[in-house]
Amino acid sequence: MIFPTPTPLPSDHATALNWGIAAPGEIAGMFTDAVQTYGTQKITAVASRSIDRATAFASHHSIEHIFGSYDELFASDTIDAVYISNHIDGHLDLADAALEAGKHVLVEKPLHYSSSRSRETLAKARDKGLLMTEAMWTRYLPQASVIRQILGSAEFGRPEHLLASFAVDNRGIGRLWDKGTGGITYDMGIYPIAFAYEVFGKPTSITASGRCTPEGLDEGSLVRLEYASGAVATLVISGVASFPCQATISGEKLALTLEHPFFVPTTLQLSDKELYTTAESWSDGRDAKGHSGLYYQAEWFASYVAQGLTESPIHTHDEIVTNLEVAEEICRQLGSTPWL
Repeated sequence: MIFPTPTPLPSDHATALNWGIAAPGEIAGMFTDAVQTYGTQKITAVASRSIDRATAFASHHSIEHIFGSYDELFASDTIDAVYISNHIDGHLDLADAALEAGKHVLVEKPLHYSSSRSRETLAKARDKGLLMTEAMWTRYLPQASVIRQILGSAEFGRPEHLLASFAVDNRGIGRLWDKGTGGITYDMGIYPIAFAYEVFGKPTSITASGRCTPEGLDEGSLVRLEYASGAVATLVISGVASFPCQATISGEKLALTLEHPFFVPTTLQLSDKELYTTAESWSDGRDAKGHSGLYYQAEWFASYVAQGLTESPIHTHDEIVTNLEVAEEICRQLGSTPWL
């Protein structure tokens, strides 16, 4: 099978938006670097509860407008869209305020701990005619469009099984182990959960086993998802163990592997299913490597705004809520309560 060509970026009809950064943390810095280096979007403002922190971020990234409160940012006519990257527990408080101010909203993943609360805020965006989505940036990488085309091909056949692993020893990252900011299922596990949805859709059965910290936060799990089609996904999620972060989809005729780490720009390999020998491989030849790939989602976001959409067609509101429902059920079975 010959690898298909990635869907080109929407440069023909996307206009540059003026973006504001709400909560200038580490991931916001990566997003800003990627957009400023590779993209066409304009980051023109930043806000933090600490004016000193906002000022330092603005100085480092050459951002013109600085605000010492989020409400000031949302009220500003200098921005069209807001990128929200505060702690998980506070994502939707800021999203609600930004929507009330008439701004389009991109919220760092996961959208929130609560699927029901997320459903309400997403409905508000639709009611106001504003675009709101979760920053599941992997969905917008060129390789994602290649994968979608492969999965829809007769040469690959119907996807039947999936194995995806995100297991990294992150015990040194404090926020992952604090209520309101962490929980491995939500912070790390959301990647394989979302990948399984992209391949199979909504699961009909969820079975999880794992371990929690004495404080009641999950540290890792083995998850089995079953689907109406008969397909099965196995997810390995851990914040203490380190395994290759690969993903493999087994179809009727071929197997597709995303090399470590599968959630950044990487190499795809198509193999036969009997001897598991590599038949073909594909890598994205663009310069945007690692987290530089964060810029793709901003380009597509601007395209969706130009089209008048209120949700991403390749990461829909229904999917966002479903993935959070899966995370909730995993945590319920583990006895994990990462929220405040």
